[in-house]
Amino acid sequence: MKILIRSSVKPQPVSDVWLKKLSSLTVKAVKGAGFERKAELSIVLTGDAEVKKLNRLYRGQNKTTDVLSFPLLEGIVFPGDKKEAVALGDVVVSVPQTKRQAKANGKDFNDELALLVVHGILHLLGYDHVTLKEEKEMFGLQNSLLKKFGV
Repeated sequence: MKILIRSSVKPQPVSDVWLKKLSSLTVKAVKGAGFERKAELSIVLTGDAEVKKLNRLYRGQNKTTDVLSFPLLEGIVFPGDKKEAVALGDVVVSVPQTKRQAKANGKDFNDELALLVVHGILHLLGYDHVTLKEEKEMFGLQNSLLKKFGV
């Protein structure tokens, strides 16, 4: 799996290896090993200002948030047996917001970040939580994956 990681937060709060392993395991658990091998995505760790700007531009909400997902295959059926790479999209995480949420919820920063990265990747894979049915499915899968990963 090809994963591009960009961090504008210094020092970077977690290693690239940790992020790549979490991302790869998430895609593999949801879509299978064959799909995981050809999938590509990017993860951006950044500050509140950049997330707020993106949230305003793409969602019309002038506030910071914890995670944003920008799926490239939204509304498209996932390629089946194609051999070429499948670009899923981008996951953008606000590190300061992640720290605030972890503290407020009495959680470890890495656990909160894992939750947000898994959540963002699930959006890239076509999951959503607009309706109660979608929310139950997505959050159930999210919690199952986090438990599987020891979070």
